[in-house]
Amino acid sequence: MREQKQCHVAGFPISHSLSPNLFALVHEHLNLKWEMPSKIATSEIDEIFNSRQQNSVSTEFKEMVKKSTESNTGDCFEFQNIPVIDINHKEQDFVGIPQWGSITTPLKHELGVTAANCYTIDERGLRYSMTDGYAVILVAEEFGIDFNSKPVLHLKGGGSASIATAKAWLSMGGQIKAINGKRSLPDDILMKCNSQLSPNLFLDFDESSDSDYLVLFPNYSSKLIFEKGKIDGRWMLIAQHLLAWAVLFSPENADNLPSLDLLFKRLVFLESLINQSF
Repeated sequence: MREQKQCHVAGFPISHSLSPNLFALVHEHLNLKWEMPSKIATSEIDEIFNSRQQNSVSTEFKEMVKKSTESNTGDCFEFQNIPVIDINHKEQDFVGIPQWGSITTPLKHELGVTAANCYTIDERGLRYSMTDGYAVILVAEEFGIDFNSKPVLHLKGGGSASIATAKAWLSMGGQIKAINGKRSLPDDILMKCNSQLSPNLFLDFDESSDSDYLVLFPNYSSKLIFEKGKIDGRWMLIAQHLLAWAVLFSPENADNLPSLDLLFKRLVFLESLINQSF
């Protein structure tokens, strides 16, 4: 793997994103050279491709990442339990320095017909993928949901993340009850989402609302959610990021990545160190 590259996190708004911290933590875990990933606040995908922005990393932050890694140990990521995630290809000018990127709203639909949340650019051109859906699967399994029992998901929303989640959940043998929201799922998916059973998991992509059942909040804030039966949005972000590493950024290191639980502990630890420094 070549050492020199640029890592970007892009979308709008993006200032709150913890993805740069995840890039740093995974690089550190794999003992790979890294610089501070850049945040690019934009609604234009070409602005990312044309960017040469690379923030220098401070010695203080480097030490925080190292301490977060050394202070928390655990298992490796079991990627083999997840079905194949599609990777799309597109021609794109390559200027000699590879790019790895995580993208969010409103950029998810600007790479092609298929929605995406991560991409790479190198001598092979532009390659991109969508890991939102199977990230939900990973989090559900982390919190005890067994897909052999055909678990039920109550799902609200009709955007790209909701569509990806519905497809992934159904592909794993799960059942879905679609809840009316700001947007509806496409008809071909909606017709399969007719369960009337109580949910094993509740997920609202529209308003991040709560429920009396096990809830995954797709968004996260500076305040961690630790209540029983409530899953903080960091879990989904971390799962998305690990899958991006495993299928797109560095598939040769898929078996060496940190587990979902380990990376969560390290991210929270790193956040605490950053907060203490202010």
